[in-house]
Amino acid sequence: MVNEFIVILNGASALILIIIAFCFAVLWLYYYTKKESKRHLNLFFLAMAVGFGWMGITITFLSVMLFGYNVAGVESIISYFSYSTIPVGAITVIYLTWDVFGSPTNKKHVLIAFAIYSAIYYILLYTTFNQAVIISDTGIILDDWITPFSVFYYILWGQVLFAAIISSLGFNKFRKATTGDMSARSLGVIIASGIVGGGILLDTVILMEGQVLLLFIPRLMMIGGLSLIHWSFRLS
Repeated sequence: MVNEFIVILNGASALILIIIAFCFAVLWLYYYTKKESKRHLNLFFLAMAVGFGWMGITITFLSVMLFGYNVAGVESIISYFSYSTIPVGAITVIYLTWDVFGSPTNKKHVLIAFAIYSAIYYILLYTTFNQAVIISDTGIILDDWITPFSVFYYILWGQVLFAAIISSLGFNKFRKATTGDMSARSLGVIIASGIVGGGILLDTVILMEGQVLLLFIPRLMMIGGLSLIHWSFRLS
């Protein structure tokens, strides 16, 4: 009974996450149309990447809640939502960093490196998909994660850390050069980026026994991270 409740909680948390993500997407798109700010356009794409990233889990949750079973084809598509959007979110975070805090002198080299790495990411994802992705058997509501016995497991780690390191360097440099509210807001973005990156990793890679029953935690982390990003740019 407890496990069944947790499985439902995991699915419901994915639904809540994508609703909030799409709400932020609409809000940030509205700000973009009003201010024509690239910053809000980047935030829009970030929210969309998060929303579509958890769309597969939400589909299986709604299918079971509405029909009592997973409709045909659900199992074969959920993981494509989960992992195809990660490079999109990563490059959005990088561009957001540069838009707000300035581009580095080696911007072109960073983009080339990211493009090459993302190409490797997608090639390995789609060529090793069946071996890398595990579809859960914890309940009729499906979930998925990456096995640590696949090369793609480490490629995914690298993709998230790539964006996290670049964004942290940019945010931290700006924070040291500012004081007061601007410093607090930049620190908020650093923390939010860490929360979002941590949430993605905790939801897609299994680090400890029993973690698959606690996937609602990283999804709540994602909601908190998006909310903190919104707060940090509330005056932008």
